[in-house]
Amino acid sequence: MAPKAQVEEFGFGELWRRLMQRKWLVLGIALTTLLLAMFITMTTPNVYRATTSLQVTPEAGPSLNFGEGEGAARAPVTERDFYQTQTELLRSERLTNLTIKELGIESRFESQDSLKTKAYDWLASVKRSLTGDAVVDDKTHVVEENFTRLLSIYPVENSQIFKISFDHGDPELAANVVNKLADNYKQMSFDLRNEAVSHAKETLTKKLGEAKRELEKSESALVKYAKDQGIITLDGDRSSASGVMDSLNVALTEATGARIAAEAAFNRSKNVAGADRTLENPAIQALKEELARAQAEYRDKSRLFKPGFPEMQQLDGRISELRSEIAKESSSIDTTARGKLQAEFEAAKQREAELKNEVKKQEGRLIGQRDKSVEYNNLERKVTADSRTYDGLLARLSEVRLAEDSGASNVAVVDKASVPSKPYSPNIPLNLVMGTAIGLLLGLLAAIMAEIMDDRLRSLEDMRRVLGSIPLLGVIPYISGRNNKNVLALRGQVGSSFMLEAFRSLRENILMMKSPPHQGLALVMNVTSPAPSEGKTTTAVNLATVFAYTGKKVLLIDCDMRHPEAHNKLGLENRIGVSDFLLGEKQVVDLIQETTVQNLSAISAGSAVPNPTELLAGDRFTDLLSEVEGMFDHIIIDGPPVMGLADALIISNRTGNTVFVSAYSQTGKRGLKDAIGRLNQAQCNIIGAVLTKMKSPEVSNKYYGYPNRYPRSGQTAMVATQ
Repeated sequence: MAPKAQVEEFGFGELWRRLMQRKWLVLGIALTTLLLAMFITMTTPNVYRATTSLQVTPEAGPSLNFGEGEGAARAPVTERDFYQTQTELLRSERLTNLTIKELGIESRFESQDSLKTKAYDWLASVKRSLTGDAVVDDKTHVVEENFTRLLSIYPVENSQIFKISFDHGDPELAANVVNKLADNYKQMSFDLRNEAVSHAKETLTKKLGEAKRELEKSESALVKYAKDQGIITLDGDRSSASGVMDSLNVALTEATGARIAAEAAFNRSKNVAGADRTLENPAIQALKEELARAQAEYRDKSRLFKPGFPEMQQLDGRISELRSEIAKESSSIDTTARGKLQAEFEAAKQREAELKNEVKKQEGRLIGQRDKSVEYNNLERKVTADSRTYDGLLARLSEVRLAEDSGASNVAVVDKASVPSKPYSPNIPLNLVMGTAIGLLLGLLAAIMAEIMDDRLRSLEDMRRVLGSIPLLGVIPYISGRNNKNVLALRGQVGSSFMLEAFRSLRENILMMKSPPHQGLALVMNVTSPAPSEGKTTTAVNLATVFAYTGKKVLLIDCDMRHPEAHNKLGLENRIGVSDFLLGEKQVVDLIQETTVQNLSAISAGSAVPNPTELLAGDRFTDLLSEVEGMFDHIIIDGPPVMGLADALIISNRTGNTVFVSAYSQTGKRGLKDAIGRLNQAQCNIIGAVLTKMKSPEVSNKYYGYPNRYPRSGQTAMVATQ
């Protein structure tokens, strides 16, 4: 029983290694963002900023700026309110229009081509489209908006100083605007005071009485309407209903898109030939390969025998049978795929219909709420307006009496603006730094998201977490399999090879972890993997090779009758093999082939058969293992993959030792867990796992860099990693 694995926690070091594996993604996004920032910076025209300073002193008594009518500004109660009032006065249309008119610069602000202005205009158009507001073709209003957009007013904290700045591509115009604006503001403050004092006192008393009566009337109407309609508040309900409606619309849009995609896929399936869907099916490929061999054999023998010869008739019958099986399998695959697409289409269509019904119901609820809230909101707004008017008039009546005798201006120009010599924007260093920072942040987020969505084995820690109590027997470095460069039997025994050292270590770990043989019989071991193309066959062949290097007699059996590859790795033929023995056509001695490696023999998979699972489950497979156990010291089986097939479960159950092969950056964690679960459910003894195709230089240096400094014997092994 293997000790329980000590799974390493996912710490910052592991996170850093994962990010380094995706460094090109991070750097690519960061570089793209930086180039975009550089492009925007270089194409943005220079803007100059001119700034002037004003000192605005609150008066000793309550000071206020009066205007006529109910909408006049109220007097500030606190110093904070006072400075907020001054800020709004500096932004007022009256002051803006006066400054533009005196400078005669209306034509300079009728249109703006800056990126900021275009963005503002676009947002304004979006707002109008959402709110339904009409487009007002007011030239004066456009000039005011363009002018105000370039104006910045902000008070200096803990002081009486106001900073007024204006941004423009013409530095001289920017300086003239802020200086004229400051002068006009000073004069406007004085004029407002005189106007308010001369008119407010005689009208405030009368207006106060009228405002009180109007407020009482609007409050009574509001209370009565709320009582009649049973309204407490509609804000929360209305907001909730609107949010539900938005969510339903988003869900309906997604459902409609899913239905369209499912319908298109289903319609395409009607027009796609079955051969296109079955082109890559392993079973059909195997049948076609067998058909090709049978046809080739028929052509060869037709030169010697006539069609009526019994053996020729037998071959012709076999060819007809294979064609029938191919047609049957193709029809089954085509029907299954089309049925699945139709089911997905029907489910998407039903989901879309359900969401449409729910949207209609929610629209009815929302319309009902809005019908009740329209009049209530009108009354509430009127009460609010009347209350604000009454309070303002009452406060101003008291303050007018205090401000009657005051006539001095409380505004002073501290610093006049000079013509700026350097552009204020674009700020090239800041833009580049921000572009780099944002790019790196986006790159890190993209790398993290890619890592979260990547289910493949990306490190040894991933492998250990999935294996749990199953030991990690070895790590095989990646070597290209082109021209069988990763097969030791064809390369020879190279003492300093990373590949050779890896399999030597794997061999020693297997000898330590294997189940004890019965009555001195040979070690029988099955090598399998979750899915094809994960290095299973290469691992089995190389493992058999390094076992043969020890002087023991080793037999490699290729039991992957659906996709045999072991004979290709060893340069052998596959005319007869395991399938022929299981069919009772050959004996064991007829199957064994000698390889180029001393002490290493092999049995290929043999002729293709339509029912490998039934053959492996029969007694003949048990007889095969029993017979070769007495002839060899070690027997290594190259088994089929676990997922989707029962072959590997039968083989692993009968061998007593199973080595599980997974590929770095290829095997999925979920698939690996499922495969281990299937083997455990079949009561197979998994003695350990092997991680192949490891590309990390760290692993090579950590485990197999030792021979570069000192010689290492064939018996030296890496201890199994728990």
